Amino acid sequence: MKHMPSFVKKYFLGQSTSLKVTLFLVVLYLATHLFSLAALPVFADEAIYIRWAQLILDEPLRYFFFALNDGKTPLFIWLLVPLQLVFSDQLYAGRILGVGVGLLQMLSLGWLTRVLGGKQKAQWLVMLMGVVLPFWFFHHRLALIDGLLSLFLTWYVIGLARLVTIPISDKGLNLVIVRCQFTKFIAAIWAGFAFGLALWTKLPAILFIPVALVWPLWPSHKTKKERWDNLVYVCGSLAVGLVIFASLRISPAFGQLFARGGDFLFPLSEVLGGKWRETLPSLPTYIGYLITYAHPVTLTLLVIGLFSKQRTRTQHILFWSAILFAVPIVLMGKVVYARYFLPIMIFATVGSALYWEELFETQAVAAKSMITKTISGLILALLLANVIGYSFNFMNLAWNDPNQLPLVSSDRVQYLTEWSSGHGIIEARDFIRTEASQGSVAVATEGFFGTLPDGLLLYFHRRPTENIYIEGIGQPIRGIPDFFKVSSAKYQKKYLVVNSHRMFMELDKSRLLQEYCRPGKSPCLQIWDITF
Repeated sequence: MKHMPSFVKKYFLGQSTSLKVTLFLVVLYLATHLFSLAALPVFADEAIYIRWAQLILDEPLRYFFFALNDGKTPLFIWLLVPLQLVFSDQLYAGRILGVGVGLLQMLSLGWLTRVLGGKQKAQWLVMLMGVVLPFWFFHHRLALIDGLLSLFLTWYVIGLARLVTIPISDKGLNLVIVRCQFTKFIAAIWAGFAFGLALWTKLPAILFIPVALVWPLWPSHKTKKERWDNLVYVCGSLAVGLVIFASLRISPAFGQLFARGGDFLFPLSEVLGGKWRETLPSLPTYIGYLITYAHPVTLTLLVIGLFSKQRTRTQHILFWSAILFAVPIVLMGKVVYARYFLPIMIFATVGSALYWEELFETQAVAAKSMITKTISGLILALLLANVIGYSFNFMNLAWNDPNQLPLVSSDRVQYLTEWSSGHGIIEARDFIRTEASQGSVAVATEGFFGTLPDGLLLYFHRRPTENIYIEGIGQPIRGIPDFFKVSSAKYQKKYLVVNSHRMFMELDKSRLLQEYCRPGKSPCLQIWDITF
């Protein structure tokens, strides 16, 4: 201790309480997120991303930029690659990346709250919300791109907040002015790289441009000249990000990035021409996504924060940033799932935590008697306990019975009841392995990519598969195509893995070997014997 550097003493001794609370939250995060991580079966998009990562491992020169062909930027896929070599369970390996991203997200929310002027309690609270709120918890336990996108956008907002709040005074010494401008420049570069990484992760990061352009309006003490200077720096950060994104042009597949945009978004010209009349009525559904996964108290505090006495402008910039990001999705969205709104949680979580802090401080000072102070404090504590209790109930179901998760209807279809759900994949894998131990097996599956065949293929990667051949034959199944009959000719047993509602080929019921049904009366995953 005696010879410990002063900066180390200051951090570990002077900030001991902060360090202990942060470490507790890190442990809580890891304990809650790693437990039963693979309880929910593989989801279609997870299967695709993990399979792409495995293809990169097998043939890097051919598949390194393969994601571009499907309209996806490749950073998340690249990060999946090394993890496939570390863990024996490929789905677990993919989801570990989501957990790691979520840990950084939790810490980054605390960092952003501090940059925005939140005190230590607000920083702890926002990190706790980053651990438990279902919106964060659910998506950080999946191998999906949206969590990584939200992390980089959080870093971008941190850069914006630092950039627009650095003071510059014309009355100061030239050296001070130069130093401040240099600090702004560094903040702009940081923000630019974060934005570039966000674009390398998922193209909807482009929707953050309107958000960025309003941040120079935030600080109230800035002069008109300073606001214009800040706007120039913000535009510079966006330009840096776009240059980083443009570097993907080194791949011949770059042009394919924009080929599938029409699958998910209506063109702006159509929206302005009247399509908004069809998309806008879905707004209550999207609000329902937020209420279900972020809890009504969180959203209410974000809205009430607009009338904050301590942080009016801060709460407004957070609220309107969330709105600006959501508007294009609401108006242009063809197919919109809850996870597309995950970046909104950056602003909702931080804004609600800042207002929680203000409410606790206000009631502690304004209460005229101990009874009033106790009652008001108890009400606030009960509201917070309600949020945490609701969240832990969601967690408990995720650990022990994912089929009962209170998901919104579109997510329930995706993750639990339709073809995109991986129910039965593990069982089918085990069945195939058992059969292959007794002779060679060729497996035809419904589909060409997604839960089938990728959900099966990912489990056989880098394992002995001399006796196993798996190939997708499309859907719906009306017959076995000739190309599969040729490729499977040398295998002793031939099986078909298909979802019951996509099976239209007539086979004797005695050929149905296994059936694994999804929750309720949803379609079942079936294994048929097609050996002729």
